[in-house]
Amino acid sequence: MRLNLFRIVLAGASTMLLCGTAAQAQGSPTYLPAESAVREAVAQSPDVLTAEARRDAVLARADGIRAGTAETVVRAIGQGRQVRDPSERHAEGQIAVERPLRLWGKAQADGQLADAAAEAGQLAVKDARHEASRQILALWFGAVRAGQARQAAQENAKAAADLAALTARRVQLGDASRLDAELAAADRARTEAALATAVAAEQTAQAELQARFPGLGRPSFSADTVVPALPQDPPDRLRTQYIQDSHEYRLAMAEEVQAQQMAKRADLERRPDPTVGMFVTVERGGAERIMGVSVAVPIGSVHRRSAALAAAADAEAAARRRLGSERRLGAEFDVLYGNLQGKRASAQAQMEAVTLQKSASDRATRSYRAGESGLTELLATRRSLAEALLAERLARVDLLEADSRLKLDLHRMWDFDD
Repeated sequence: MRLNLFRIVLAGASTMLLCGTAAQAQGSPTYLPAESAVREAVAQSPDVLTAEARRDAVLARADGIRAGTAETVVRAIGQGRQVRDPSERHAEGQIAVERPLRLWGKAQADGQLADAAAEAGQLAVKDARHEASRQILALWFGAVRAGQARQAAQENAKAAADLAALTARRVQLGDASRLDAELAAADRARTEAALATAVAAEQTAQAELQARFPGLGRPSFSADTVVPALPQDPPDRLRTQYIQDSHEYRLAMAEEVQAQQMAKRADLERRPDPTVGMFVTVERGGAERIMGVSVAVPIGSVHRRSAALAAAADAEAAARRRLGSERRLGAEFDVLYGNLQGKRASAQAQMEAVTLQKSASDRATRSYRAGESGLTELLATRRSLAEALLAERLARVDLLEADSRLKLDLHRMWDFDD
């Protein structure tokens, strides 16, 4: 069982080393996937492909709106005339060509509405790409976090095995009791069980990452990764940039403009458009020919007024949604920025705690080797060190994730808006 676990661990470490080297060669931080791989994964995301298909549909509908719904109509009428006195029969017929007109500035309004719809469709694709990048970041750091837990469990298992071997030798020499040997063996079994659980959790996190975004490789993380500093820009300026550059906010603004154009177009529709046509009529078998022009104007009803009022209300709702999006994004930035500050302080405190805990563990180990303290005290000290090491690694990963998430939302990394 232990041999299989260590084989899995060694294979994972080798793969992570290779992936980290490749990412470094492409200019990306070693704890993040290569940007080219992320770009490809985002492009192949089902959510992004769905958004692109919807954008194509929106663009096609926008072309239809710009062209308008007016179509030329050809009307043909055939009839027969019968005269009693004198008895005669005549073939008669009429051909008419008719077409509705777009007046009152409706053609220009349709063009503006089509432009607004196309802009909203393009922004929806960019928003889908950004959301896919967020998902990649979350899954990636989830795998990194699981890898750090596995690495800590591996180190704890090795330390427990060394302690068990040392205790067994001391029992043979008569320097330790069999109770100490049993305690050391039990601690080794506990750490091996924790290692097995950590390996399974890492494999699960990696499997989910690969299933949803294939081709990203395995995460790598170095214990000496530099702790990122806080952004140099003032928080108020970052907050404004966070809101204004957000795809969600820009999409809400585009949808507001689109709703306003729809309201404008619906209000123009209250003035009906005439249908103009030309016709040629042949009567009495061609003895008489009539040419003329026809004009048909629909009489407006309450329906047109109701549609205009409903479109105006929809535009007002879109404006309220844009305002709500702005406030929510502002609160989201405050949470992310405050979270980054807290994670950074926590990581620094955890690093100091690990330094002190290592010193205490080394002192306890020397005391146990010299026979100055018992195994119980050493085991307690080592467990505290293991917990501190794991907490420090996870705090460092949390800090890097918070820093990367803020950079991503500020479009300072993985910006695929081209």
